[in-house]
Amino acid sequence: MAELLSVVSVRLSKEEKTLLDSYAKLHGKKQSDIIREAAMRMIKDDMDFRLYEEAKRKTSRFYSLEEVRKELGLESTTV
Repeated sequence: MAELLSVVSVRLSKEEKTLLDSYAKLHGKKQSDIIREAAMRMIKDDMDFRLYEEAKRKTSRFYSLEEVRKELGLESTTV
């Protein structure tokens, strides 16, 4: 049996609607796909940022890229 999809209404100004229309046409996608992808990306980015902030609070030592390269015995690519 096919999954039933929910419908969400989004109110846009005329300018926003025009921009969305143009963007969807440019990328060959439906407007609903553009909005869904943007919303999911926004949620994922927020979740990633919250995980980063939590890890940062729990970390007592930070290393520069140069320190990591030295620790791993890698040659520096800096000039």
